[in-house]
Amino acid sequence: MKPLSSQDYYFSVVAALKQKNVPPGGEAMMEAILAALPSNPRKIVDLGCNTGWISRRAARAFPRAEVIGVDENPVIIEVAREMARLEVSTAIFSCTGIAALPDIVSEADVIICGGSAAFFDRPLDLYRMVARCLKPGGLLMDCHYVYDADTPPSLRQEEKEMFGLGWVPDGLNDIVSVHEDAGLSVGKIKRLPRFHFEDSAAARLARDILHAVPKMQELAEAMAKRRRLISKLAHHRHPYLLVARAGEQIIAEGVTQHERAKVPMAFEAVTSNRRVSARRPTVVRRSFWTEPAGIVSLQGAYS
Repeated sequence: MKPLSSQDYYFSVVAALKQKNVPPGGEAMMEAILAALPSNPRKIVDLGCNTGWISRRAARAFPRAEVIGVDENPVIIEVAREMARLEVSTAIFSCTGIAALPDIVSEADVIICGGSAAFFDRPLDLYRMVARCLKPGGLLMDCHYVYDADTPPSLRQEEKEMFGLGWVPDGLNDIVSVHEDAGLSVGKIKRLPRFHFEDSAAARLARDILHAVPKMQELAEAMAKRRRLISKLAHHRHPYLLVARAGEQIIAEGVTQHERAKVPMAFEAVTSNRRVSARRPTVVRRSFWTEPAGIVSLQGAYS
């Protein structure tokens, strides 16, 4: 039997536990996404849906919308479908590789990427596909972790290897630059609070039960090992939500020409003096948001 890659092994652990699999900081991330969504989306796509937690939340919030969760891992998709049946969710799930995604996600009002971009080796190709599939005026809700400058490189390498990450961006400016190169314009950025990952009583009980079941000790240790790493990483990163759409450049309301010139410097500040991309500076234009209360503008993100 072909050995599993680190990414597939991670997903097999998630699938075996049939857990909610909320990423660290995920609850705050989901609330930020829901607050930023347009009022009457017709089609919402959860790209890299994993166990379908975001898809089911979106389906509950927008019962009239078509909500589709897509992932290329068949084991994960089966778990998502099972959880949807248990919750009587209207979300539907499709096991689809990136090459076939346009047939399913085209003409989407909203595409949600809840951290799944980190699992792609070629993020530029991913975002170009997103830009093509969004309908005019459609939005991308993209979530990432942005790391402090003093994060130990060994921790980030361990994360990459343990979870099978394909893309490890070098700060916020690197993320925005890839969006721009793909034809997307980032209009809003929100930094979410650090997530302090605590070892809950429920998690300890689950591991104790697994340890007591024959042939499940490896699964229990794999779960514990990942929790320990996430606990360490939580002290070095903030979750971020970026909201973008395809096409025109965006400029934040009320930003003067003088303030626009400061945007590249602001990127440097927000990434804790990480290397700033040499690509073209981000231009902040008129916001496409009518209700900015739930999300801060580009300029506001750096204050």
